[in-house]
Amino acid sequence: MAIYSKESLERLRQKIDLGEVISSYVSMQRSGASYKALCPFHEEKTPSFLIHKGDSHYHCFGCGAHGDAISFLMEYAKMTFVEALESLAERFQVSLEKVEEEEKGPDKKKLKQVLERASVFYRFFLLHSDEGKIALQYLYKRDIDLAFIERFEIGYAPKQGDMLYKLLKAEGFPDEDLQLAGLYLPSRRKDFFTERITFPIRDRMGAVIGFSARKFKEETFGGKYINTSETPLFKKSQVLFGFCYSRHRMAKERKAIIVEGQIDALRLIFEGFDFTVAGQGTAFGDGHVKELLGLGVQQVYLAFDGDRAGKEAAVKVGDLFQKKGVEVLLLSLPTGSDPDSFLREKGKEAFAKLLENGIDYLSFYYRHLSESQDLTSPAQKNTIVEKIASTIRAWEHPVLVHESLKKLAKMADLPPEALGSQMVSPPIQAPRYYPKTPLTIQPDRILEMDLLRWLLVFPDPTSSHFLMIQKNLCKKDFRIPACAEFFETYLRLSLEERKEWLTLAGHLTKQEEQDLFHELLQKKINKQRASEHVQETIKKILQRNWMQQKEEILERMRKSPTEEESFRLSQEFNELNKKPPEIHGEKSFP
Repeated sequence: MAIYSKESLERLRQKIDLGEVISSYVSMQRSGASYKALCPFHEEKTPSFLIHKGDSHYHCFGCGAHGDAISFLMEYAKMTFVEALESLAERFQVSLEKVEEEEKGPDKKKLKQVLERASVFYRFFLLHSDEGKIALQYLYKRDIDLAFIERFEIGYAPKQGDMLYKLLKAEGFPDEDLQLAGLYLPSRRKDFFTERITFPIRDRMGAVIGFSARKFKEETFGGKYINTSETPLFKKSQVLFGFCYSRHRMAKERKAIIVEGQIDALRLIFEGFDFTVAGQGTAFGDGHVKELLGLGVQQVYLAFDGDRAGKEAAVKVGDLFQKKGVEVLLLSLPTGSDPDSFLREKGKEAFAKLLENGIDYLSFYYRHLSESQDLTSPAQKNTIVEKIASTIRAWEHPVLVHESLKKLAKMADLPPEALGSQMVSPPIQAPRYYPKTPLTIQPDRILEMDLLRWLLVFPDPTSSHFLMIQKNLCKKDFRIPACAEFFETYLRLSLEERKEWLTLAGHLTKQEEQDLFHELLQKKINKQRASEHVQETIKKILQRNWMQQKEEILERMRKSPTEEESFRLSQEFNELNKKPPEIHGEKSFP
């Protein structure tokens, strides 16, 4: 990752209006020279979340949440550090300058500009052209009204195959950018999308990275939907349609609805079920599961089409989540129905009932296989049970495997021992050969990063945790150079009351230091029993260094050329051995 210049980060820091950032996510009320709100990080009835006018930090007097604009976007909007940084730079119109490029490649910012311009063109053509009116009438018949169109910026790619190309060329975009963005086919000298209704595909932060385009005339060439081809911005196996609209609620409520089609996803989001996502025309895979696990999703509802193909897809996708220990519930949509048509015909309340009555994965799977088998036949029943049991045994969580095998036995009216439902461990795999580069673990780095995370969690220099760290450790106590530099820089800035993460990032001038910072921010830390854990981490560092000092003296004794020198070192060792490390300000170690 490239390092942003200290000057550009400082310009951004000075321009950030914290109240403006937070008020776009949370309803805030003016109270004198401050702004108050119900805390977004815990449930409360009386506002205790406060921002003083002109301050760069928020604070909740209820749960103790404290931070700046970067930490708010990371914690509340579930952005990464870089996403939060770039989001703020875009909002406040600050150009972030890179000190050095990580790698040469296409300018992704320019590609996003091209795609955003294409989205505006498609939307204009849908609403303001004679050709677009035909597509508009089709959308109206599908109960997609103007409010729906405007919210999701639906558009129309004209039949004339080079109209977008000519427009973008006239605006100065080079052929290479149009091709890399997936908008132009140079071999055929035509736009990639023609005579189709377009739906922008957006990244986690809402930037357009591609399009899904639907034909509405039978004679239009190609499948019902076509998506942007793989580009530097758009990777089908990693992008979830609707993610930017749903990410906050999914993260807050730890649940998600998964559907098959883009219109299904948009319809649900539009109707208030804004914790919905869809795949991108390919099989829902591990990359998509990882995205949702990264938000902390613990429960998913599969709202797939009610036909046999939809049920088969539900079995496969459900297995991906069950394997990771995520609870899966399936919605019983009528045959021939999909979430879009169901909502239009039955309404929101009926869909909410489907959610309430979701069927657990195991029951659904058993019922689905039983539809094509005769359960009175021992052989056919055996086939069903063995197939499901085999699926269960491949899951990664032993307790889930154990309980699911018991449940399967009960559903099949079999004794638990028939399926071997004793506590099951994950299958043992044959050892693999790993060439040349072994996995290396750095205990010193892990220990020192644990300490630095506590500093980030408690940045107030007057807090007992901060003071405990400051009194007991200094730069020379760290063995990892990047950790030592980070520690010294962070402590200095905190004592100068310059605690913003943007300021800190600007003072980390080496690649390994910034990489360390980003890595520190990725891992969550449990604040419960913080005093005990902070003290324990300090203890481990001090004892490690104390042990190292003793080892160094012993090594010098072994190499000592004279008896006099050996005796002196022996005394030094004995004195050191009598003084095990103690934490200042706390009781001594036992």
